[in-house]
Amino acid sequence: MQNMSRKAERIAILKNLIKSNKVANQEDLCLLLKSKGFHTTQATLSRDLKELKVFKIADGMGGYRYSLHEMHVQEESGQDLASSFPIGVKSIEFSGQFAVIKTKPGYANMVGSNIDSRLKKELMGTIAGDDTLLLILRKGYTEDHILSVISEFIPGIAFKVVK
Repeated sequence: MQNMSRKAERIAILKNLIKSNKVANQEDLCLLLKSKGFHTTQATLSRDLKELKVFKIADGMGGYRYSLHEMHVQEESGQDLASSFPIGVKSIEFSGQFAVIKTKPGYANMVGSNIDSRLKKELMGTIAGDDTLLLILRKGYTEDHILSVISEFIPGIAFKVVK
């Protein structure tokens, strides 16, 4: 039980560090955690970041920084950044059991995280870069089916299909 409370404390501090600092990489984040009394491995930090659905966004100065999904909640509307995906998604192209989604810089990880969480049975996985996302489709799922499911949370994506 003590490990769980230590993990919960580490997660809380990690969230606070991401909110209050412009952190660009895991090495810097590990150093910040260490300064708060948490000696952690890169593997543990990587799992924590995945659990928190942390992604990188452009910092406005030519670099990138970590961001929490919850930081993008729009208080007045109650909508999250997922509602702005059509703005960030430029195109989607299919080839066999693969699909490639092109996004604006910094959007691929966020889009990939949302797709991963919603298409568990349809996808073997996704690989995200900065502005490109590779979807690896399971056998038996068609382009039309994938577009139909993705359209539920990325409206208008069917109009961005590259033929």
